[in-house]
Parts: sequence; structure tokens; C-alpha cells
Amino acid sequence: MGPFSTRRLLLLCLPLVVTGCGADDKDEPIIGEATITISHYDYHFNMESREARAELRVRIDTEGNCFRLPMRSEGLGEVTLDDATALAAEIQGSQAHICGVGWEEETEVVFASTTTVPLETWQGSQVGYSVSPDIEGTPFTYLVSWVGGCDRFAPCDTKASAFATYRFTIDHPAGQQVLCPGTLSPGETQTICEFNYAGGPTYSSFGFAASESWVKSDLGDWGGVDVSFYDMPSADIARKIDVEEHKSFMAWMVETFGPYPYGSELRFAVGPTYWNGFEHPGNIVLNDRLRTSGFQSAYSNPLAHTTSHEIAHQWAGDETTLLTTHDFVWKEAMAEYLVFVHKIENLSESRANRTLNAWKSFARSSEYYLVPEEAPPLIDYYGDVYGPGPMILFRQLEALYSREAVMQALGTLLGEQRAIGIDDVQVALEDAIGADLSGYFATWVHGEGAPQWPRFAVSTTAEGENLRVVVEQVNAEAGLYGCAFDIALQGANEEQLLVRVDLGPDGNALFETTVTPGFEVVDTLFDANRECLAFESTATAAKPKRINPWVAEAFR
Repeated sequence: MGPFSTRRLLLLCLPLVVTGCGADDKDEPIIGEATITISHYDYHFNMESREARAELRVRIDTEGNCFRLPMRSEGLGEVTLDDATALAAEIQGSQAHICGVGWEEETEVVFASTTTVPLETWQGSQVGYSVSPDIEGTPFTYLVSWVGGCDRFAPCDTKASAFATYRFTIDHPAGQQVLCPGTLSPGETQTICEFNYAGGPTYSSFGFAASESWVKSDLGDWGGVDVSFYDMPSADIARKIDVEEHKSFMAWMVETFGPYPYGSELRFAVGPTYWNGFEHPGNIVLNDRLRTSGFQSAYSNPLAHTTSHEIAHQWAGDETTLLTTHDFVWKEAMAEYLVFVHKIENLSESRANRTLNAWKSFARSSEYYLVPEEAPPLIDYYGDVYGPGPMILFRQLEALYSREAVMQALGTLLGEQRAIGIDDVQVALEDAIGADLSGYFATWVHGEGAPQWPRFAVSTTAEGENLRVVVEQVNAEAGLYGCAFDIALQGANEEQLLVRVDLGPDGNALFETTVTPGFEVVDTLFDANRECLAFESTATAAKPKRINPWVAEAFR
């Protein structure tokens, strides 16, 4: 808090106004609800008692004598403002309402409170605080805020767009190793992490993991970043990491989007996690059963794919973060797309094609649009974005226009600390492509209920040496879906001719063209290069079982 103003002094003197406060009693006290920004969290947590003390550096944006912060943990305990007891502090619904002497704009005050963090998570996920047995049979402790969840542990700013710096002090039993975002200072019974970079979003930065089973190994220098891996003997994942592949991906991300955002260190750790991976800044956590052998996955190499996906999030999700909760799709779509582009341009076309097949497979069971108009709780729909997200936002547009243009758009969105929404993604794509995508986004991205992806009937008619090819959207009543894809005309002796079907960004119910194959066509292959979230009408219309592709097998 800054120096007392006369108005603050008057508020302190109000109970004594009969005896007088001097000439200053003519001034109006500062009364009302202040708006605030939290710039720093100092979070002290005891793993054995679950007691937590949070000190928040609060900037007053508009003056007032009270402010509100989301709060869902068990009580406020002792509350202080600049080390003095708050004049009022109570829980009102799911918010902490805090009152003090009144503050002018641009004042800074340190708010502190204590609480006991409940041992509970959200709907079977790991969002919250949990202790579960790891692959070695020892406890794995994990505090995860995810999007909008930091108020489970302390009063905090739950906005998806919020950035802050952090200091975590974790008291723990001897033998436990603790990892959290920032510079790590481990001790026998206390570990401190100082996160003093430009800022980190609360969804991924507010959290820590602890285990007594980790064995640290060094993965070397990845372009000036010291990379380490905290493995468990029974998981044996560290030696399966293809260091050269991920060094290559890291270097490509740096070249494309600018420096790695979190200093000179990147840590990986494994545990019995709900998700295959999670992108804590500089502190990536992977599922302890994420191995290519025996791990069921639509990806050709789930360990490699997940590792690169979480690296991509250091830029797309962490450094540049979500504007609102329901902008969630862009960060997952970008991470998936960037891994795909690196695969197809630097690694293996077959691995890249497996990724495309996975996206189309995931999308078939979608129950929500990418940005659902009914705005359901994030946990109800977020798993539906991993397949259709990268297809709709990026793969289909590179098929309509070019990969160069899509990557140019991503280059304008990433590489700096800020929060962006799906509308920003649309504008960046329109600017890079040079086309109006409002109809495209209205049809593909926004909607209510389960999406009805386009279904097409393909017919061919011989006309002498020529072949007439007709492609018709049979569910046009669901809206016209714009994209471009190839129909492969196939001969008996492995001959093939690709017929380009370009429906434009706004769609077209009927596409016709005439080609000269030069061979007898015995079959057609729909969307031969997996460029559109469209399906042939002869394929089964039944939806497959809905599976969240980012949830680990043990939790499905």
C-alpha cells in the first residue's frame, strides 16, 4: 500500500468523528468496490497438513475500499492487508470479499490469507489437489489449477487471461522431490520455486508435483536450454525419449516463434496423471505409462507426439494464453498442428499421416462445436477439440490456401506474452490468407449441440475416354461446409489420379468436373490426403464411442 491519503486517514478515524479528525474530516472517504489486478503470488503450502498461506501482490485499478476474489477452498483463516488485519473479510458464495481502509488507483497492497486445501478433484480429473499411487506404488502428489481453477487453493484471479509471477514454498517430508514452475531450490524438507519470468498464466503456472520415486537424468543442451528428465524406474521413459527429434522440434519452434520463454531450463517429469501430458511452464508432466509399446493410441508414437505437443504449449498456451475459458480450442489445435507440420516437413510423412487419421477419427464422436454456444463447463467439452480443432482451424485452411499462409498467421499470434481469443485467430488467418472467413467460422467453429460434419456422395460417369466426377453434399440442410480435398481415382494396377474438389471457404452443395484418367477406374478414395473434416455418405453414420484423446488410458 502507498502512503496514506487524507481520505484513508478519515476512514480510519470515522469511529472517532465526534472527537474530531481535524480539518481533513471534510474529505470524502474512499468507499466502494475496487477493481484489481494480481501481479504476484507467494504461495506457501505444507504437504502433510495441507495448510496454505497465500500472499498476493494486488494493484488497485479503480479506487475503492473493498475488492472481491474468487475463492473455493475451505475458509479464509487470518486475513491481512499490508500486515494489518483486514477491516472485513468473508466468503460470499464462491468469492472472498475483503475490505480495508480504502485505496486510490495504482496503489499496491499485499493481501494475505490462510486456508486448508481440500484433498479433492473435479469430476474424476486431477484438477484440484490429489495424492495417488504412482507406478512404483509410492504417493504422487499433484496440485493442478487448470483453466479457472486456482481458487481451489487460495483466493486468486481465475480469469483465463491472467498473468502473474510466482514464488512457491513447499514444505514436504524428507525424501520427497518437488517440481514447480520457475527456478528450483530443493531442500531436504522444503523446496522453493521462483518464477520471475515476464509472467505465467495461472492455469498452468499455479501448481506443483511431488514424488519420492523420481530419478533425474540429463537430456543435454537443447539450443541453450538445459533439459532434464525426472523418471521412475518402472516407467523407464527417459531412455525412450528421442532427444534428437525433440531438439529439432525445439529449435524449429525457436526459429519460428522466438526464444524459449522460460529461461535456460526445461524439466520433464512422469507420474500417474489424468492427462497424457500437461504444459506447466518449463516443467512438463507426462503420464508414467506413456510408452510406445503397449500404450493404445491413434498416434504412431504417442510418447514423441505428446512430448512435442507439450513443448509447443510453452509458446502456444503459456507465453501466449487464452483470452477466455471458451477460447480453449486454439491452444490445443495449435499444439497439434505444429507437431504435424514439423513431422511432415522434417521427420516422416507416414507419421504425419497417422496424425491426420487420428484427428479425423477423434472428430467423428464430437458432441460440441469448437466454440459451443451453450457455453458448457470446460470439462464437459474440451476433449472434443483435439481432432476437429487442428483440422478446421489449420489443416483445412492450408488445403484451401497454403501452409505458408497459415504459418504466417500463427507467427503473428505467438511469440509474445498476451492473451488471445478465437476471434484473434480468425483475424490473423484472414490477414495472412487475404480472404473473408466469417462464413467459414460461423459454420465450422461456432454452433450449438452436436455438430453434423458434412457428408458427400461421390459418383463417376464414363463419357468416352473422359470421366465425369460429381461430388454432392448430402446433408446440405446442416449448412454448407467449405473446404478442399482430393478424390483418388484408382485403377486395377495401382494407377491413381487425384481429382481436386475445391468447395471454397463457404461451401458448395455440388461440385462437378471432367477428367481423363487414362486407365479403367475401379475404385475411388474419398479425401485421400485427409484435408477436410468431411465423410463419404456410404460410410456408416453411427458415431463411435466418445473418447477424450488426451486423457490417459487408466482414466478412460
